[in-house]
Amino acid sequence: MVTTVLFLIVIIVLAIEGISVWGNKRKLQVEFDLDTTLVEPGETATLYYSVRNPYRLPLLFVGFTLYLGNDVTVCEDKEYSRVHVSVYDAGTSVKHHFYLPAHSQFSGKLRFSLNGRGMHDLGQYFLETGDFLGLFPIMGNGRIYKRIVCTSQKYGAGELAISGGEMGEVSVRRFIMDDPTMFLGYREYTGREPMKQISWKQTAKAGRLMVRVNDYTSDRVVTILVNMYSSLRPQLENCLKLVRTVCEQLEEAKIPYELMTNGDLLSVHEGMGREHLFYILRRIGISRLAGFTSFGSLIDRCVRRRRSNSRYIVITPAAGPEENALIDYLGSHVDSRPIVMIPNETGEAAQ
Repeated sequence: MVTTVLFLIVIIVLAIEGISVWGNKRKLQVEFDLDTTLVEPGETATLYYSVRNPYRLPLLFVGFTLYLGNDVTVCEDKEYSRVHVSVYDAGTSVKHHFYLPAHSQFSGKLRFSLNGRGMHDLGQYFLETGDFLGLFPIMGNGRIYKRIVCTSQKYGAGELAISGGEMGEVSVRRFIMDDPTMFLGYREYTGREPMKQISWKQTAKAGRLMVRVNDYTSDRVVTILVNMYSSLRPQLENCLKLVRTVCEQLEEAKIPYELMTNGDLLSVHEGMGREHLFYILRRIGISRLAGFTSFGSLIDRCVRRRRSNSRYIVITPAAGPEENALIDYLGSHVDSRPIVMIPNETGEAAQ
Protein backbone atom coordinates (compact mmCIF):
# COMPACT_ATOMS: atom_id res chain seq x y z
CA MET A 1 0.00 0.00 0.00
CA VAL A 2 2.76 2.41 0.98
CA THR A 3 4.66 1.52 -2.18
CA THR A 4 1.61 2.26 -4.29
CA VAL A 5 1.11 5.65 -2.64
CA LEU A 6 4.77 6.56 -3.09
CA PHE A 7 4.62 5.44 -6.71
CA LEU A 8 1.54 7.62 -7.32
CA ILE A 9 3.26 10.59 -5.65
CA VAL A 10 6.32 10.15 -7.86
CA ILE A 11 4.11 9.90 -10.95
CA ILE A 12 2.23 13.07 -9.98
CA VAL A 13 5.48 14.95 -9.24
CA LEU A 14 6.98 13.86 -12.57
CA ALA A 15 3.80 14.87 -14.39
CA ILE A 16 3.83 18.29 -12.76
CA GLU A 17 7.55 18.57 -13.52
CA GLY A 18 6.97 17.68 -17.18
CA ILE A 19 4.15 20.22 -17.48
CA SER A 20 6.21 22.91 -15.76
CA VAL A 21 9.22 22.22 -18.00
CA TRP A 22 6.99 22.62 -21.07
CA GLY A 23 5.46 25.77 -19.64
CA ASN A 24 8.89 27.11 -18.78
CA LYS A 25 9.67 27.41 -22.50
CA ARG A 26 6.81 29.81 -23.18
CA LYS A 27 7.56 33.41 -24.04
CA LEU A 28 6.10 35.92 -21.63
CA GLN A 29 4.87 39.33 -22.74
CA VAL A 30 6.71 42.26 -21.11
CA GLU A 31 5.44 45.83 -21.51
CA PHE A 32 6.65 49.22 -20.24
CA ASP A 33 5.19 52.70 -20.03
CA LEU A 34 6.22 56.10 -18.64
CA ASP A 35 4.09 58.82 -17.07
CA THR A 36 6.19 61.51 -18.80
CA THR A 37 8.83 61.81 -21.52
CA LEU A 38 10.53 65.00 -20.25
CA VAL A 39 11.95 65.72 -16.80
CA GLU A 40 14.56 67.93 -15.20
CA PRO A 41 17.48 66.60 -13.10
CA GLY A 42 16.15 65.24 -9.82
CA GLU A 43 12.49 65.32 -10.88
CA THR A 44 10.56 62.12 -10.15
CA ALA A 45 9.12 60.08 -13.02
CA THR A 46 7.31 56.73 -12.91
CA LEU A 47 8.05 53.60 -14.96
CA TYR A 48 5.14 51.16 -15.25
CA TYR A 49 5.85 47.54 -16.19
CA SER A 50 3.91 44.31 -16.58
CA VAL A 51 4.72 40.62 -17.23
CA ARG A 52 1.87 38.68 -18.80
CA ASN A 53 1.32 34.92 -19.10
CA PRO A 54 -0.99 34.48 -22.15
CA TYR A 55 -1.24 30.68 -21.89
CA ARG A 56 -3.59 28.18 -20.18
CA LEU A 57 -1.07 26.80 -17.70
CA PRO A 58 0.36 28.70 -14.74
CA LEU A 59 4.01 29.44 -14.17
CA LEU A 60 5.06 28.33 -10.72
CA PHE A 61 8.05 30.68 -10.52
CA VAL A 62 9.01 33.87 -12.34
CA GLY A 63 11.95 36.11 -11.50
CA PHE A 64 11.82 39.59 -13.04
CA THR A 65 14.74 41.99 -12.63
CA LEU A 66 15.29 45.51 -13.89
CA TYR A 67 18.89 46.63 -14.31
CA LEU A 68 19.15 50.43 -14.35
CA GLY A 69 22.18 52.56 -15.21
CA ASN A 70 24.21 54.80 -12.91
CA ASP A 71 22.32 57.86 -14.12
CA VAL A 72 19.04 56.50 -12.70
CA THR A 73 18.21 56.93 -8.99
CA VAL A 74 15.36 54.93 -7.44
CA CYS A 75 13.00 57.16 -5.42
CA GLU A 76 10.95 54.54 -3.55
CA ASP A 77 10.50 54.34 0.22
CA LYS A 78 12.84 52.44 2.55
CA GLU A 79 10.66 49.34 2.88
CA TYR A 80 10.30 48.91 -0.89
CA SER A 81 14.03 49.48 -1.36
CA ARG A 82 14.92 46.97 1.38
CA VAL A 83 12.88 44.21 -0.28
CA HIS A 84 13.41 44.88 -3.99
CA VAL A 85 16.35 47.25 -4.64
CA SER A 86 20.09 46.54 -4.72
CA VAL A 87 22.71 49.16 -5.57
CA TYR A 88 25.99 48.19 -7.25
CA ASP A 89 28.95 50.08 -8.69
CA ALA A 90 27.59 49.46 -12.21
CA GLY A 91 24.01 50.51 -11.45
CA THR A 92 20.86 49.48 -9.62
CA SER A 93 18.73 46.34 -9.78
CA VAL A 94 15.05 46.00 -8.89
CA LYS A 95 13.96 42.38 -8.35
CA HIS A 96 10.56 40.68 -8.15
CA HIS A 97 9.69 37.00 -7.68
CA PHE A 98 6.14 35.80 -8.20
CA TYR A 99 3.76 33.04 -9.25
CA LEU A 100 1.93 33.76 -12.49
CA PRO A 101 -1.44 32.06 -13.06
CA ALA A 102 -2.80 31.35 -16.52
CA HIS A 103 -4.04 34.36 -18.52
CA SER A 104 -2.87 36.80 -15.86
CA GLN A 105 -0.19 39.41 -15.44
CA PHE A 106 2.09 40.86 -12.81
CA SER A 107 2.17 44.67 -12.74
CA GLY A 108 4.46 47.06 -10.92
CA LYS A 109 5.72 50.62 -10.96
CA LEU A 110 8.97 52.29 -10.07
CA ARG A 111 9.55 55.94 -9.21
CA PHE A 112 12.94 57.23 -10.28
CA SER A 113 14.89 60.36 -11.14
CA LEU A 114 17.70 61.15 -13.56
CA ASN A 115 20.99 62.71 -12.57
CA GLY A 116 22.02 64.45 -15.76
CA ARG A 117 20.88 66.10 -18.97
CA GLY A 118 20.40 63.96 -22.07
CA MET A 119 18.35 61.28 -23.81
CA HIS A 120 18.32 58.31 -21.43
CA ASP A 121 17.91 54.59 -22.06
CA LEU A 122 16.67 53.25 -18.74
CA GLY A 123 18.46 49.90 -18.99
CA GLN A 124 17.42 46.30 -19.51
CA TYR A 125 15.41 43.54 -17.87
CA PHE A 126 16.01 39.84 -17.16
CA LEU A 127 13.35 37.14 -16.87
CA GLU A 128 13.92 33.81 -15.15
CA THR A 129 11.31 31.06 -15.24
CA GLY A 130 11.74 27.79 -13.35
CA ASP A 131 10.28 24.31 -13.46
CA PHE A 132 8.56 22.63 -10.49
CA LEU A 133 11.73 21.01 -9.11
CA GLY A 134 14.05 23.86 -10.05
CA LEU A 135 16.20 21.71 -12.32
CA PHE A 136 15.81 23.55 -15.63
CA PRO A 137 15.79 27.35 -15.20
CA ILE A 138 15.53 29.41 -18.38
CA MET A 139 16.80 32.98 -18.65
CA GLY A 140 15.67 35.70 -21.02
CA ASN A 141 16.44 39.39 -21.34
CA GLY A 142 15.57 42.52 -23.32
CA ARG A 143 15.85 46.31 -23.35
CA ILE A 144 13.55 48.65 -21.49
CA TYR A 145 12.41 50.18 -24.76
CA LYS A 146 11.10 53.45 -23.30
CA ARG A 147 13.34 56.53 -23.46
CA ILE A 148 13.10 59.72 -21.47
CA VAL A 149 14.68 63.15 -22.00
CA CYS A 150 16.20 65.06 -19.11
CA THR A 151 16.51 68.78 -19.79
CA SER A 152 19.01 71.07 -18.11
CA GLN A 153 18.72 72.57 -14.67
CA LYS A 154 17.63 76.15 -14.14
CA TYR A 155 20.37 78.71 -14.05
CA GLY A 156 21.14 80.74 -10.96
CA ALA A 157 20.69 84.03 -12.78
CA GLY A 158 18.01 85.61 -10.62
CA GLU A 159 15.33 87.82 -12.13
CA LEU A 160 16.37 88.99 -15.58
CA ALA A 161 15.83 92.52 -16.87
CA ILE A 162 13.47 91.36 -19.62
CA SER A 163 10.32 90.55 -17.71
CA GLY A 164 8.82 93.99 -17.28
CA GLY A 165 8.85 97.54 -18.52
CA GLU A 166 7.60 98.60 -21.93
CA MET A 167 8.16 95.23 -23.54
CA GLY A 168 6.16 93.37 -20.92
CA GLU A 169 3.28 95.82 -20.96
CA VAL A 170 2.93 95.84 -24.75
CA SER A 171 3.12 92.07 -24.89
CA VAL A 172 0.37 91.61 -22.32
CA ARG A 173 -1.97 93.90 -24.29
CA ARG A 174 -1.33 91.88 -27.42
CA PHE A 175 -1.85 88.63 -25.53
CA ILE A 176 -5.30 89.74 -24.38
CA MET A 177 -6.56 90.95 -27.77
CA ASP A 178 -4.90 90.71 -31.21
CA ASP A 179 -5.25 93.57 -33.67
CA PRO A 180 -7.39 92.32 -36.61
CA THR A 181 -5.62 94.72 -38.99
CA MET A 182 -2.40 92.73 -38.50
CA PHE A 183 -3.92 89.57 -40.05
CA LEU A 184 -1.84 87.97 -42.85
CA GLY A 185 -3.41 84.57 -43.53
CA TYR A 186 -3.58 80.98 -42.30
CA ARG A 187 -1.17 78.09 -41.87
CA GLU A 188 -1.27 74.61 -40.38
CA TYR A 189 -1.22 74.26 -36.60
CA THR A 190 2.16 73.01 -35.28
CA GLY A 191 1.17 72.52 -31.64
CA ARG A 192 3.17 75.49 -30.39
CA GLU A 193 0.72 78.30 -31.12
CA PRO A 194 -1.79 79.56 -28.50
CA MET A 195 -5.14 77.81 -28.81
CA LYS A 196 -6.91 81.15 -29.37
CA GLN A 197 -5.13 81.46 -32.75
CA ILE A 198 -6.93 78.38 -34.12
CA SER A 199 -9.50 79.25 -36.81
CA TRP A 200 -12.24 76.67 -36.53
CA LYS A 201 -13.87 77.81 -39.77
CA GLN A 202 -10.66 77.27 -41.75
CA THR A 203 -10.06 74.01 -39.85
CA ALA A 204 -13.43 72.69 -41.01
CA LYS A 205 -12.66 73.65 -44.62
CA ALA A 206 -9.14 72.19 -44.67
CA GLY A 207 -9.85 69.08 -42.62
CA ARG A 208 -6.90 69.81 -40.31
CA LEU A 209 -6.15 72.36 -37.62
CA MET A 210 -5.37 75.81 -39.07
CA VAL A 211 -4.19 78.92 -37.22
CA ARG A 212 -4.32 82.62 -38.03
CA VAL A 213 -1.01 84.27 -38.96
CA ASN A 214 -0.56 87.85 -37.84
CA ASP A 215 2.12 90.39 -38.68
CA TYR A 216 3.83 91.22 -35.41
CA THR A 217 6.42 93.55 -36.86
CA SER A 218 5.01 96.36 -34.72
CA ASP A 219 4.72 94.21 -31.60
CA ARG A 220 7.25 93.34 -28.93
CA VAL A 221 8.86 89.95 -29.53
CA VAL A 222 12.07 88.59 -27.99
CA THR A 223 14.62 86.81 -30.16
CA ILE A 224 17.03 84.61 -28.20
CA LEU A 225 20.32 84.13 -30.04
CA VAL A 226 22.44 81.22 -28.75
CA ASN A 227 26.05 80.88 -29.84
CA MET A 228 27.04 77.19 -29.68
CA TYR A 229 30.18 77.41 -31.81
CA SER A 230 32.69 76.92 -29.01
CA SER A 231 34.98 74.30 -27.47
CA LEU A 232 34.17 75.47 -23.93
CA ARG A 233 31.82 72.59 -23.05
CA PRO A 234 31.21 73.50 -19.37
CA GLN A 235 30.23 77.03 -20.44
CA LEU A 236 28.02 75.59 -23.20
CA GLU A 237 26.23 73.47 -20.60
CA ASN A 238 25.62 76.63 -18.60
CA CYS A 239 24.36 78.34 -21.77
CA LEU A 240 21.67 75.66 -22.04
CA LYS A 241 20.69 76.28 -18.42
CA LEU A 242 20.50 79.97 -19.19
CA VAL A 243 18.31 79.38 -22.27
CA ARG A 244 15.84 77.45 -20.13
CA THR A 245 15.78 80.16 -17.46
CA VAL A 246 15.21 82.95 -20.00
CA CYS A 247 12.43 81.06 -21.80
CA GLU A 248 10.59 80.25 -18.59
CA GLN A 249 10.76 83.86 -17.39
CA LEU A 250 9.43 85.07 -20.74
CA GLU A 251 6.59 82.55 -20.40
CA GLU A 252 5.76 83.93 -16.96
CA ALA A 253 5.75 87.47 -18.36
CA LYS A 254 3.61 86.30 -21.33
CA ILE A 255 6.11 87.71 -23.82
CA PRO A 256 6.32 85.81 -27.14
CA TYR A 257 9.79 84.65 -28.03
CA GLU A 258 11.74 82.76 -30.68
CA LEU A 259 15.02 80.90 -30.68
CA MET A 260 17.86 81.22 -33.20
CA THR A 261 21.02 79.16 -32.82
CA ASN A 262 24.04 78.04 -34.82
CA GLY A 263 24.03 74.54 -33.27
CA ASP A 264 21.90 71.50 -32.60
CA LEU A 265 19.37 73.44 -30.54
CA LEU A 266 18.16 74.45 -34.01
CA SER A 267 15.74 77.37 -34.42
CA VAL A 268 12.21 77.68 -33.11
CA HIS A 269 9.65 80.10 -34.54
CA GLU A 270 7.95 82.71 -32.40
CA GLY A 271 5.40 81.43 -29.94
CA MET A 272 4.57 80.90 -26.31
CA GLY A 273 2.68 78.42 -24.18
CA ARG A 274 3.25 74.94 -22.81
CA GLU A 275 3.81 73.20 -26.16
CA HIS A 276 6.24 75.87 -27.32
CA LEU A 277 8.29 75.65 -24.12
CA PHE A 278 8.11 71.83 -24.10
CA TYR A 279 9.68 71.67 -27.56
CA ILE A 280 12.55 73.97 -26.53
CA LEU A 281 13.19 72.09 -23.27
CA ARG A 282 13.30 68.81 -25.20
CA ARG A 283 15.80 70.27 -27.68
CA ILE A 284 17.92 71.38 -24.72
CA GLY A 285 17.77 67.87 -23.28
CA ILE A 286 18.91 66.07 -26.43
CA SER A 287 21.55 68.61 -27.45
CA ARG A 288 25.08 67.27 -27.85
CA LEU A 289 26.54 70.79 -27.64
CA ALA A 290 27.30 70.72 -31.35
CA GLY A 291 27.94 73.97 -33.19
CA PHE A 292 27.35 73.95 -36.95
CA THR A 293 28.25 77.45 -38.13
CA SER A 294 30.17 80.41 -36.78
CA PHE A 295 28.79 83.09 -34.49
CA GLY A 296 29.23 85.58 -37.33
CA SER A 297 26.94 83.59 -39.63
CA LEU A 298 24.29 83.50 -36.89
CA ILE A 299 24.49 87.30 -36.49
CA ASP A 300 24.30 87.78 -40.29
CA ARG A 301 21.23 85.56 -40.46
CA CYS A 302 19.59 87.55 -37.69
CA VAL A 303 20.39 90.90 -39.35
CA ARG A 304 18.96 89.75 -42.70
CA ARG A 305 15.60 88.83 -41.16
CA ARG A 306 15.46 91.54 -38.48
CA ARG A 307 12.13 93.21 -37.75
CA SER A 308 11.25 96.39 -35.97
CA ASN A 309 10.27 96.60 -32.29
CA SER A 310 12.02 93.33 -31.45
CA ARG A 311 14.33 92.84 -28.51
CA TYR A 312 17.37 90.58 -28.73
CA ILE A 313 19.03 88.46 -26.08
CA VAL A 314 22.44 87.03 -26.96
CA ILE A 315 23.64 84.01 -24.97
CA THR A 316 27.24 83.06 -25.66
CA PRO A 317 29.81 80.98 -23.73
CA ALA A 318 32.46 83.72 -24.08
CA ALA A 319 32.72 87.30 -25.30
CA GLY A 320 36.12 88.26 -26.61
CA PRO A 321 36.92 91.11 -29.03
CA GLU A 322 35.50 89.18 -32.01
CA GLU A 323 32.21 88.34 -30.27
CA ASN A 324 31.83 91.87 -28.96
CA ALA A 325 32.36 93.29 -32.44
CA LEU A 326 29.64 91.00 -33.83
CA ILE A 327 27.25 91.99 -31.03
CA ASP A 328 27.95 95.67 -31.75
CA TYR A 329 27.23 94.98 -35.42
CA LEU A 330 23.87 93.44 -34.50
CA GLY A 331 23.10 96.37 -32.20
CA SER A 332 23.72 98.83 -35.03
CA HIS A 333 21.03 97.15 -37.15
CA VAL A 334 18.25 96.76 -34.57
CA ASP A 335 16.18 99.18 -32.49
CA SER A 336 18.06 98.71 -29.22
CA ARG A 337 21.29 97.15 -28.05
CA PRO A 338 20.96 93.41 -27.40
CA ILE A 339 21.03 92.05 -23.89
CA VAL A 340 24.21 89.95 -23.66
CA MET A 341 24.35 87.06 -21.19
CA ILE A 342 27.59 85.14 -20.58
CA PRO A 343 27.53 82.25 -18.08
CA ASN A 344 30.39 81.71 -15.69
CA GLU A 345 31.50 78.97 -13.31
CA THR A 346 29.69 80.45 -10.28
CA GLY A 347 26.24 79.82 -11.77
CA GLU A 348 25.46 83.47 -12.40
CA ALA A 349 25.06 85.31 -15.67
CA ALA A 350 27.05 88.38 -16.58
CA GLN A 351 24.97 90.93 -18.49
